[in-house]
Order: sequence, then structure tokens, then C-alpha cells
Amino acid sequence: MRPRTTLLSSILLMCFACAPAFAQTRGPAPGSPDAVIRGFYKWYVHALNQNSDPFTKQRTMLRRYVTERLIQEIDKVAKGPDGLDGDYFIDAQDWDKDWEKNIAVSSVVASKTSVSAQITLSGGTMSRKLRVTLKQERGAWKIDKVEGLDD
Repeated sequence: MRPRTTLLSSILLMCFACAPAFAQTRGPAPGSPDAVIRGFYKWYVHALNQNSDPFTKQRTMLRRYVTERLIQEIDKVAKGPDGLDGDYFIDAQDWDKDWEKNIAVSSVVASKTSVSAQITLSGGTMSRKLRVTLKQERGAWKIDKVEGLDD
């Protein structure tokens, strides 16, 4: 190999080796569980802040983030004799408008078939901690379960 070719090969090899480290500093990869959670809650709380019910009025967007199994389960409970006692995705009846911009994802745990994470929605008047479980559906991570956590 000529010296110029060796130098160019070395530079390219270093670029490829460092690419994952640079990508991680930009935030979650599109389509990653972290990105799905953040994207969902930003969209969802924004819709709530606009006095829109995202579960009933924006089903197409909801299906982008939530498994069909969970949508059907929530529909079934909502139509049942007791209905829903609060909003399933925030596990509460009230929310803080600032949650839209204050979403923290932590304690991410992956298994072979699912990923779970703790999220904290922080605001000026209240905060909420949730455990969110995602599963793969048609090749994309989607929310399949939400549980409220005691503060």
C-alpha cells in the first residue's frame, strides 16, 4: 500500500469507529424506545394542552406510538360499566401544561421482547412518574403499557 492510501484508510477507519460515539451525543436515535417515549409524551401533552382528546380525536397519530393491543384494551375498559378513572397515559385526571417540555427518561431496561423505562413529567405545579413498557409492532417500538409510580 502506498503511504497516502494507508493514511486515507486509517482516517476512514477512525471515522467509522467514532461514529457511534458522536451519534449518541445528539440524543436518542429516531425510532429508539427513548425517542418513542419522548415523542409520544411531547405530542400527547401538547394535544391535552390544546383541549383536544388525543385518544379519540387523533387515532392515526396515536397508532404511530401505541400498540394496537393497548388501544383495544383501553377502548374496552372505556366502554365498560366503570369506564376509565382518569387518563390512562398519564395515570391521572389532571396534568401540568409544562410536562410537554419536561420529559425525563431513565432506568431503561431491555429484554428480548420488550423495553421498560421510568419517565418523569415535571411541571411548575405538579410532576408525575410512570413506568412505560414498549414492544415491537411491525418493526417499530410502541407503547404497550403505562403504570403510575408512587412519588
